[in-house]
Amino acid sequence: MLSKELKDLENNGIVKRTVYDTTPVMVEYELTESGKTFNRVLDTMVEWGIEHRENILHK
Repeated sequence: MLSKELKDLENNGIVKRTVYDTTPVMVEYELTESGKTFNRVLDTMVEWGIEHRENILHK
């Protein structure tokens, strides 16, 4: 399942996949410039999650 998701992210230009000719084979993934723009969305989600958790804990 993870490999399918990573392949989809690669096909959509979100991550770059690099395969190294080592034994065993090493594969590295990194965000593309387009993928890095998603950080703003993640930061907003994290802020919401922290606020939501605080609200639940203080009820």
